[in-house]
Amino acid sequence: MKTKHLLAMVLLLFISSITTRVEAQNIFENNTEYNSLSLSSETIDLRTYEINLDDEIQYDISNAPKSITQFEAQKNAVAYALNMIAFGVGFGFTDLETLWCMHAEYYLRLALVQNAAFYGAFGIGYSSINGDFLNTNLLNVSLKLLMVSLLAKQFQQVFLQYGIFAKYAFGKNKFNDGFKNDLNVLTAGLIIGLHILLTTRWSLMVQTNVLTYEEQTIKTEGSETKSDSTFGLINKNNILALSLVYTFGNRNRK
Repeated sequence: MKTKHLLAMVLLLFISSITTRVEAQNIFENNTEYNSLSLSSETIDLRTYEINLDDEIQYDISNAPKSITQFEAQKNAVAYALNMIAFGVGFGFTDLETLWCMHAEYYLRLALVQNAAFYGAFGIGYSSINGDFLNTNLLNVSLKLLMVSLLAKQFQQVFLQYGIFAKYAFGKNKFNDGFKNDLNVLTAGLIIGLHILLTTRWSLMVQTNVLTYEEQTIKTEGSETKSDSTFGLINKNNILALSLVYTFGNRNRK
């Protein structure tokens, strides 16, 4: 009797086990109900964990660069501002005199080249030369043509600038005994400097002449005397100029 009850229990457990396995197999083989879980706007595949968006999303790629060349051009347009204005002071020395100046300049980007930009600058300024026996005060207008490029990849906020300049100045020589004469000065030369970005709109510019040709015309009571000279010493005869630069529009810091 006990043997019959034991066989019945074993048979019941076996049938239950088979039924459970069949139901479990049906659950995982049913592709329509349990393979995926549908949510709003997206479908999640429970087996691969992939998410497929059901709704079509539109992306605006009209302004995206079509090539590496175009990408570099867009990057240059951001790095090199279209126009800037600078205000600053400068100083220099000779064997007998001290030079100083104040200036304002407007910079306009003329062209973009690979990893660089070409600028033109128009400036006005006031300069003074103070010596033991003579003081010279001059007003000047200047024109610069500069190439600006990144100094090094490690310094993304520092740009090297170099080019040529021309300047015309006029004013007076004043001697200690009260004598005065008129002075006109024409200057041309090579210029080099650094442009350091501080914020998206403000930057610092440091410039100096590395080679300068200067022609002076002195007018005294109807007579005229001309002289010329060439010099290339930094901060001696050549002024070292510091400028605070404001950028119009937006420029991203690197």
